[in-house]
Amino acid sequence: METSSIDVRYPRIGAVGLGRMGSPIEAILSHTLTVRAFDIDAKREAVIPGIGCASSLSDLTTAIDVLVTVLPGPEELCQCMTDAFPALLPGTLWLDFTSGDPAVSRVLGEEAERRGIELVSAPMAGSVAEAAAGELVFFTSGTHGAVARALPILQALSGEDGVRRAGSRVEDAQIVKLLANGLWFANAVATSEALLIGQGLGLATADLHSLLQGSADGSRFLDEHLVRLLDGDYLETLGIVRVVEELNTIRTMSEAAGVTTPLLNTSRQLHHAAFDRFGPAIGELLAVKLLEEAAGRPLRR
Repeated sequence: METSSIDVRYPRIGAVGLGRMGSPIEAILSHTLTVRAFDIDAKREAVIPGIGCASSLSDLTTAIDVLVTVLPGPEELCQCMTDAFPALLPGTLWLDFTSGDPAVSRVLGEEAERRGIELVSAPMAGSVAEAAAGELVFFTSGTHGAVARALPILQALSGEDGVRRAGSRVEDAQIVKLLANGLWFANAVATSEALLIGQGLGLATADLHSLLQGSADGSRFLDEHLVRLLDGDYLETLGIVRVVEELNTIRTMSEAAGVTTPLLNTSRQLHHAAFDRFGPAIGELLAVKLLEEAAGRPLRR
């Protein structure tokens, strides 16, 4: 992919969100593209060399070719687009990297279509470090033409096989991302429960970790994330309130699908209990911390 081709196709990009994930994403795009950004938190302005900051959302969205949104959740996305839609020109490409709600994406997609705006829903998977390295994974959905327009930008931000097509409906990518997250949260809890059992029966946690890797319970959590937990890191990349929101949305999805989900619902209840215990703290694995408290000992190497 030649950077000149990106410049020709996307001369003006407006990005909303300069948080933990938005900043590294916009820094990569600014290497080859003209990017202006806006964040509701003025303290985040002008934190990336080479990126201009707009004075307001309406200022940002006037006469741009591509809008990129990287926001905490569906509520913030709706607030943003209420102000952004009136200023966006027909033909604008909108890339939404927010992990949100399929129902919200569907409604916003219908409004975008009425205004002649092409929406690609592309919730991302990965850490801040992976964002900075351009190694994110994107689940993408939207019309074939819109996804094709978005592909050069997505490829610049992702690793090999990092752009995964979920479907043609804008909500499809959100469905896949939420299901992936729901499985990860449940797996993290179940794996931690197993480790606490082994630890309580006299096995060294680090040894048990090594033995379980590659077993019938092999998982990305075991391979990449558990070692951080064993060092006392509860993965401060996502607030427990966002975890609870996503699990609540999965519950709504299961009801719409007519499916009972006893295991996922148990995970949801445990994460709700973690939120009640720790409040709106940052940490994807605070439900595991709750399990450790109940066991009277932490999982450590």
